[in-house]
Amino acid sequence: MAKFGVKMTATVALGAIAVATTATIAQAQSRVDWLHHGETITYDGYLLADEAVFAACDNDCADLDMFLYDAATGELVASDTLVDAVPVVVAPYEGDFLIEVVMASCSLEPCETWTDSDAGF
Repeated sequence: MAKFGVKMTATVALGAIAVATTATIAQAQSRVDWLHHGETITYDGYLLADEAVFAACDNDCADLDMFLYDAATGELVASDTLVDAVPVVVAPYEGDFLIEVVMASCSLEPCETWTDSDAGF
């Protein structure tokens, strides 16, 4: 009977750890900010080759842009300046990058933005 109780406790504990770990990882991937028209925010992160970085904003936002820079050289390696509120850039190689999000058009300021990546920068 004691062995059964220990086994059940271990199983429950492992399940709880798995859930907590999943939640922590998901929270680490998301960046949420409030930006005014013309304002920018820059994140740094390690990206894998071909990893997509994407952003979105609330209903008051008409245009959100994103720029991806090599962190070591400052060189622009990718950008999305389409007139939309869902920019996406893709890392051309693995390494450290700077991710700049620009609020190009926000009608009711500030606008809420969300920035994520495929693997969590």
